[in-house]
Amino acid sequence: MNAPVLLSGNEAVARAALAAGVVLGTGYPGTPSTEILEQLSAFGGRAQWAPNEKVALEVGMGATYAHGRALVTMKHVGVNVAADPLFTIAYSGISGALVLVSADDPGAASSQNEQDNRRYAVAAGVPMLEPADSQEAYDFTLAAFEISEHWQIPVMLRMTTRVCHCKSIVRPERRMAPPPPPAFERDIPARVMIPAHARPAHRRLRAKLAEIAEWNETATWNDARARGGTDVNKSSAAVGPEPVVLNRVFSGAGELGIVTSNVTSLHVREAAGGPGAEGVAGASILKLGMTYPLPIARLREFAAGVSRCLAIEEGDPYLLEQMRTAGIRVDGKPEMYRFGELNVGRVRRILAGDLSPEPAPPVGKPPALCPGCPHRVVFETLRQLDCIVSGDIGCYTLGALPPFEAMDSQTCMGASIGVGLGLRHTLPPEQAARVVSVIGDSTFVHSGITGLVEMVYNPPPTGHVVLILDNMTTAMTGLQEHPGTGRRLDHQPSGRVCFEDLIRALGIVDVRVVDPTTDREGFAALLQRSLAGRALTVILVRRPCLLVAARLRDYERAAQTGRASECAPQCSSSAEQDTGTYSGEAELDRSNEIPGGGVTNITISGLGGQGVIKASDVLADAAFRAGLDVKKSELHGMSQRGGSVFSDVRIGREVLSPMIPGGAADYLVVIAADQVELNRTRLRPGGRLIAPCDLPEAILPSKKALNMALLGVLSRHVSIPQACWTAAIRASLPEKHWDTNLKAFSLGCGAGSEA
Repeated sequence: MNAPVLLSGNEAVARAALAAGVVLGTGYPGTPSTEILEQLSAFGGRAQWAPNEKVALEVGMGATYAHGRALVTMKHVGVNVAADPLFTIAYSGISGALVLVSADDPGAASSQNEQDNRRYAVAAGVPMLEPADSQEAYDFTLAAFEISEHWQIPVMLRMTTRVCHCKSIVRPERRMAPPPPPAFERDIPARVMIPAHARPAHRRLRAKLAEIAEWNETATWNDARARGGTDVNKSSAAVGPEPVVLNRVFSGAGELGIVTSNVTSLHVREAAGGPGAEGVAGASILKLGMTYPLPIARLREFAAGVSRCLAIEEGDPYLLEQMRTAGIRVDGKPEMYRFGELNVGRVRRILAGDLSPEPAPPVGKPPALCPGCPHRVVFETLRQLDCIVSGDIGCYTLGALPPFEAMDSQTCMGASIGVGLGLRHTLPPEQAARVVSVIGDSTFVHSGITGLVEMVYNPPPTGHVVLILDNMTTAMTGLQEHPGTGRRLDHQPSGRVCFEDLIRALGIVDVRVVDPTTDREGFAALLQRSLAGRALTVILVRRPCLLVAARLRDYERAAQTGRASECAPQCSSSAEQDTGTYSGEAELDRSNEIPGGGVTNITISGLGGQGVIKASDVLADAAFRAGLDVKKSELHGMSQRGGSVFSDVRIGREVLSPMIPGGAADYLVVIAADQVELNRTRLRPGGRLIAPCDLPEAILPSKKALNMALLGVLSRHVSIPQACWTAAIRASLPEKHWDTNLKAFSLGCGAGSEA
């Protein structure tokens, strides 16, 4: 029996993929999905970055045609790129197992839209599972592989930001039997989707979905469970070695019934069924784990057993529409709650029918390009030359914000070149000559190459200028590799796509490579000459990202000395790959309890780069080691680049929602003094504020350890033994930083003023 571990949803998926015996994990980095493949590699699995999501899915398809089990990961908009093969592989089916992770981003924390990919499951005809927390992320990933292998159909695992980036306790007890040895079996009618084969394949797909829908009504993983843990309806196993609960009923005595799914179910349980829920306490809740195909008969029975049935879901009214289409009487949330994330507070408003304007969230400091970033020179120059800039997706998108305001459009990966060409074809010549397309290196590989092909094939009369901002990494999502860096996901050397050679091979003659930071005036003159000409020009603006420069030197040194394996990412500190046991030094103390079984809410806030997320990781780990239930949640992405950022940590005997209701934090730890007033509204009346003024910063061994010092102040007020704090700090930081941070923590313990 594996020991419990504290994992994010992304880490849990990676652990489950390893337990499922995947032969390959592939995808494209995109917040909030990125860490899945990184952790799969760190745990010892085979994982690789693809040029884009379409290629990743196609590689995964090939692996399954050889009877392998494949995991393909991407963020929600990546499914748009992968949709072409997705719709057809549902027809062709697979020989092994294929799970596609769609990491959706309600609230658009790090994305260009809030699209709800539950629609894709219906449109493509693939089953969809939706976990609510890290435990379900682990269990449902295994279930998805089992369903996929049993019915020979791809399965979508829809995650959301608050599942991907929430840490909670996981008991990784289930595993799958090893897959059969890889082998190829010819099956032309199933694999070659000419019309004569596609028509019967479509009928086979619909028959599979009908069978899965019937199974979803009655088979194993539907477990109606009353509050308090009493089983009220449970059937036997059908697929998989052990039963997994997909759909649950939490029965109450009230007249209201709520249908919900994913992380929203945790908000609903806390607001409508948990301790302290007002007005609707005891509402019956049907929490769905498989949301396509839906268990319509079960939904009908549930709705018939309550006076009023309400569908509460994040994003689109998908459940509402599906139930109403089936003739089930059900109400939905008001339209105003369709936008942004749901949380306990918003669910309470929905239940109360509150249509009053919602309080505006605090407006924090926006993210910004790093000081000294080479992109700064580029956007300053574009602004000075009054260029019309067709932009793209990457950290350089921040060039649209003050002080630059030098990007006029940004839609999707690779659109900069096509949009720029459209502008060039249409604008009057004097305006067309001002148009520049700006794209990053990873984005160029992803979907910019075909834009250059279009540029060569249909050149505008005024020519065109493309800037490729090559900072030698995928900077926005966490410094990942791509085909242009010459290193794989684990940073081992690999083949490198030489951009200038590729561009010239397409027939573009005028290709320049520059470093604008070494000759700002020369770069401006080059850009001006290029705009004045009528040629097709590509300028490669090449300089390493400041955040990756030191790593690049380490990679090069390791490659030269033949020790490249030292650059591979190591296993997450929260779990060991081989045994699944906790890797920390302290024994887990399961006797610790919070009086009354309540939940303590702690928010840590500050600016990106100050260690807000690291501090919340340490706090969550320490609480876990103390034997408490823990849920930790944050948003991270571009918001880390010097912008306002915060993380919620909830600890207690049982924690439901990972998000602290507005104005309900018991403790607010603010690392940046200028962020105190911005975040004060997160604190409940009578709550405790902990800020830099609580300790003399001059005595710190390092300003970078301020986050640990403030945790030291916090430690005086929460029931977590010092040994657990010490072990958590050591587990989360490299050994060379232990002394500094432990000393800072100790200083905070002694310097914190009394409440």
